[in-house]
Parts: sequence; structure tokens; C-alpha cells
Amino acid sequence: MDKNKKVMGLFLLLGIFLLFCFSALKQSHTVYISIRSGDGEVPVITAQLTSGETSISIDAWCSDTGEYYLFLPSWAEGRLIQTEGSGLQTVSGEGSKSFSLPILSSGQSFRLEGGQTLTILTGSQIPSVYLTLKHDLSHISSDQEQSDSGQALILSGDGETVYAGGLEKIKGRGNTSWEQEKKPYNITLQDSVTLPGMTGQTTDYSLVSSSDLTFLRNRISNEMGELAGTGSMACIRVNLYINNSFEGVYELYQRITPENMNLTDLEELTEQANPLRSEESLNQLTTGLTLDDWNQSITGKWWDYENNPENITGGYILEADNAMRYSGEASGFILESGAYMVAKSPAYLSEAQYQYISSYVQECENVMRESVGLDDYQALSAYIDIPSFVGKYLVEEVSKNIDCSSTSQYFYKDQDGLLHAGPVWDYDWAYGVERIQEEIDYMDPTGFSARDIPGSLIWWQLLYYNNAFYQDVVSLYESVLYPWLNELVETGLTQWAQELSASAVMDYLRWGRVSVGGEASTSSTATLMEAAGQAYMDQVEQVRSFLSARKEFLYSEWAG
Repeated sequence: MDKNKKVMGLFLLLGIFLLFCFSALKQSHTVYISIRSGDGEVPVITAQLTSGETSISIDAWCSDTGEYYLFLPSWAEGRLIQTEGSGLQTVSGEGSKSFSLPILSSGQSFRLEGGQTLTILTGSQIPSVYLTLKHDLSHISSDQEQSDSGQALILSGDGETVYAGGLEKIKGRGNTSWEQEKKPYNITLQDSVTLPGMTGQTTDYSLVSSSDLTFLRNRISNEMGELAGTGSMACIRVNLYINNSFEGVYELYQRITPENMNLTDLEELTEQANPLRSEESLNQLTTGLTLDDWNQSITGKWWDYENNPENITGGYILEADNAMRYSGEASGFILESGAYMVAKSPAYLSEAQYQYISSYVQECENVMRESVGLDDYQALSAYIDIPSFVGKYLVEEVSKNIDCSSTSQYFYKDQDGLLHAGPVWDYDWAYGVERIQEEIDYMDPTGFSARDIPGSLIWWQLLYYNNAFYQDVVSLYESVLYPWLNELVETGLTQWAQELSASAVMDYLRWGRVSVGGEASTSSTATLMEAAGQAYMDQVEQVRSFLSARKEFLYSEWAG
């Protein structure tokens, strides 16, 4: 009898323990959905998610066809749903029925009292960025010059808090990407943080939204740049929410700054040497006007700083850009070849800095031209870091990057150092995009690009025909990049895509990137979800197919 009592007691304690655990699960792992009637009886649907002590709100998004979606992070999957409001019913093959406390499974659809459908989707296991701004998003999305501030919350794919604090600044960024409906942004956090998948602490990040519907082109180039020795900025893919609204899949980059690149901050040193000068008090100085197809362009631009740091040999961050964009930048110079070089840091060159860096880079170009046909680096190695240029050329050539001779080409020079190529940046117009330009078909995986592409930046064309440079290109491609590309094509790219596909589906639905039979309104949510998933994998397959053929073409030209 005593034994039975003990057994019963153990079962009772076990039951109490399980009840406690279930109660704790409900409290710390709950998706709370509120459904209210808004103006004109339009429902207002909000999900309140908790992860430990962290709580976030996400508003449902309504499509053009009047269907509602809740786009939730991956860690909401499998959690309990509680609801407030009337008329929420599950949709099943046998009709509808009321429910209470179901377990969330991505793709669940519910019928609302007004007849609309609410579908709940969870994304991939990637970090999520939640920004709460002081103003409506239109404040900055309608004008690239406007900025805002607020609060930022960054959670890992598991829902763990990585950063919770102030958002010092958010501002629009990009060139052609800014013209798209899905806008890119630069953000500055109040405190430095190391994000998942990154090294080093910083406050400065870019939220990149490109035309690349695979969300993988930049990742390919970044990893290739690291292997090739030209470097890249740390980058992860995230779900972005602004003011409780899902904005899609973004690439979160550490910005190209002296701090993030471990360079001497010449801009900061210049400001320290001129403590009484402010940005507003500076006057822009210019030299030589030339006419081009865009507008009047200034050949040289600098600012009237009175004092300079003792050593002005670095650090400089430069971007080769086109004439139109150059005209709007604060500082820069034009090489004799016609290439436009923008000073990204210091953004406000002093006259002495302008004279030094423009002369140095011009001499680099002169030596490249003089080294064509030579078998050594004797002259080149005194001005440029050879390995970084070899690696950068290969990234441009393998990717068949449209921009390689005109824009988004970065170079840097540290104090008392050589000119380096890199980091790699902005490859949404690469890897088989549908474009024919200057007689080059960028969708065709054969043919040379960086070597032959016409444009103002002629460095790759000059360097390729230095025999020592050519041999290093062939050697690096054959020994390092070709084996890596083989693995990427066979398994790697598909694996990357599968890891991101759930969030990609949410992005495709959010931005209307898919329809069935020409009319999304006639397609069920399940059909649209399936179509979105297939459309995403089709995009990835196009890149995979391009790389598969491109790697073999280059191998046959260089090592075959």
C-alpha cells in the first residue's frame, strides 16, 4: 500500500511538474494574435510574440486581393497561439471550425469573420532586425536625404536578443536600388555590437535590398573575394521589420568605413587638426570643368581645411564611379583615362590630400599601362598590392559583373601603404543577368568580361596583359577558385538556397513577385506559396546553371 502511495505521489509530482512546464511554455513561447475591427470594418491584425523577456509586435500585411499574411520569424514555429477577437476559424478540407490554443505551423490559414483569409508564415532560421522609428517609414522612403532615429532590436534565428538599444540614425542609400519599391538603408546603432556570423564590433551597417531575387549573388562574391585574397565586408541575411511591418529579406552589411576595415581614419585625424571648423563652414574648391554626356563635371574637388595631419599618405577609401554619380559626391578626381574616382573616406578631402591621392592613383594607372607585355612586377609592386588586384580581377571575371568598369569598384590605401583592390561590393548585376551592353551578352556564360568590357576604368584590361599578372590569375583560379566553384555548383548553392527559402517565400509574397495564371486573385494562398517557392528555386537554378558553364569556360581558357 505504501508502495502504491509512493507511486501515486510520484505521478502527482510529475503531473504538477508537466503542468508547470506547460504553463511556462505558454508564457514564454506564445504567439498572441489580436483581431480588431478598424475603419470600415477592415480588420486590424497584430501578432504579439514573446521570447524569454523579449516581446515584439508584428502587423499583418494585406495583399492587393484583400488576403492577410502574418510574416513571423522562424522561432515562432511550434509555439502556442492565443487569440483575441471574434471570427477566427481554421480552414480545413472539411470546412471551418473554431479553435483554441493551436500549435503554430507555418502555412496555416484561418478564415476571418468578414470572409478574408489570414495565413501565418514563419521564415528561415536567420536573424531578424526590428526597427521602431520616430516617424512613419514614408518620412525616409520618400526622400533619400531624410533621416530618422528610434529603437533597434536584433534577434538571432533562435530568438535570442543580440542587440536592444537606440537607433541613432537611419537613412536611405544606394543608386539604382533606391529607385526600387523595396528600399535600401544605412543604419547607425547607438552602441557597437558583434552580430551573428560577423567578427568585430561596429555601429555602422547597411541594409541592402538589391534586384537579386536569389539573395545569394553577393554571398557568392563575398566568399570568393575572401578565398581570392581581395576581401569583403561581413554580411548576413536577415528578416527586416520596420514599425511592426515585415519589409522582406535584406543583406545586413558592415559598412565600408576605416573602422570596419582597420584603416587609419584620416577623416577623423583631419577633423582633429581643425577643431574650429565644422562641416557647415567648409567651402568646396574645384578645378577644371569638362563637358560630358551627363552634365558639367568637375575634374577635381576638395575642401578648404587649413591644417592637415602630419602623415596624409592614408587611409583613403576610393570608389570608381560613373560621371552622373561623381557629380553629386563631395570629393574626388578624374584620371587621364577618364575614370571617375570618388573619395569615400575622407569624404571631405583637404587640398593637400587631394593632390597626394590623385597623383598617387594616376601614377598607379601610368605604371599599369607601362607594364603591359612585361614578365615581372618590378614597377607595379611599388604602387599596388598585387595579390588583392589578382583576386579582384578574378571575382569580376567569374561573376561577369556589369559594373566592373564603371561603378561600385572599391580601392583603399592605408598610411604608408600600397593601393589595394577591394573589398568586393554590390554584385546584384552579375552571374547571368539578362542584359546586352556594349556588344557583351551578360547572360552568356562564355566570353571574357572584365578583360574586354569597355568603360572608363581600364585597369583590368591593362593588368591582364602583364604576363606575370596573367600567370597569377591562372594559378589562383586553377588551384583555389575552380575547386571551390565545383563544390558550390554541385551542392553549396542549393544548400544556401534551402536554408533561406522560407524567408524568400515571405519576401516574394510581400512584394508581389509571383502570381499564378496571370491573376494572383484567382489563386489560393497555398498555390501562391508553392509558386513562390518554385519561383525562388528557379532563380537560384539560373545562377547555378550560369556558374556551372562559366567555370568550365574559364578553365578551358586558362588551364585546359
